[in-house]
Amino acid sequence: MKALLLENIHPDAERVLTSRGFEVETRSTALAPDELIEALDGVQYLGIRSTTDVTAEVIAGAPQLRAIGAFCIGTNQIDL
Repeated sequence: MKALLLENIHPDAERVLTSRGFEVETRSTALAPDELIEALDGVQYLGIRSTTDVTAEVIAGAPQLRAIGAFCIGTNQIDL
C-alpha cells in the first residue's frame, strides 16, 4: 500500500504508516489539482491539511485512492 502525505503532516504519521508496511511519500506543500492527480498515481491513501483542494476531478482521476485523511479542522477542501 502507498500513502501520500502533503503539507508537513506531523512526522509521527509517516512513522506509524511505515511501521505498518506502507510506502510513504511526503511533500511539504499543497499541490494544484493537476499535480495532485499525477502524484496520486498508484496511491491508496492521501493525507492533507487545509490547503490542498481534493476536488471531484481529483477523486475521479485517482481510481486507486481508498481514503483521504484530513489532518486539520474541517473538510471543506474535500468534495465529499
